[in-house]
Amino acid sequence: MQATSPHPVDLFATVLEATGGKVERISDPRQVAHAIAKVAQGQGVREILYEPTEIAKHMNLKLLLAAHGIDLVPVATAGDKAAQLRVSLTGAEFGIAETGTVVLGGQPGGWGLASILPWVHVVLLPAAAIVADLPTAFEAFETRLSSGDRDWVWITGPSRTADIGHTLVMGAHGPNALHVVVVG
Repeated sequence: MQATSPHPVDLFATVLEATGGKVERISDPRQVAHAIAKVAQGQGVREILYEPTEIAKHMNLKLLLAAHGIDLVPVATAGDKAAQLRVSLTGAEFGIAETGTVVLGGQPGGWGLASILPWVHVVLLPAAAIVADLPTAFEAFETRLSSGDRDWVWITGPSRTADIGHTLVMGAHGPNALHVVVVG
């Protein structure tokens, strides 16, 4: 009897959670907003550093989050305030199931700052954008690179290092927590 492989979304969630990340799979825009608001409220904040994404615009998250008392502050207009915001929201271009990795970017934008500066990073990832493995991801990258996309950040779990004294420190080079909302 041949073993069946887990669905890429299920594998992605399992692997990312093993790295210390959190994953929620949600389809309804109101529930997505509720999940993001819960993260922000858990940090005691009413503002989220935000890099605008098509998926967030399509779900009208700005309005839905406002109903929870949460304001989205675009990276482009945040100025000095960006360094003070504890939570960020970005989208992701890809998810890689076998590594639990989210891949942000492609074109230059504020997603780089939003992905590294705040203490908690929330990522919107379409379920359809999760690929099974690295070879499949590299095939997609080949197409994107040939079209001129060059700016990418690969994130696997919360930031961590054991550089000093071989003691694990969370959040040393980026967010202490990574929450991925798989949409769809």
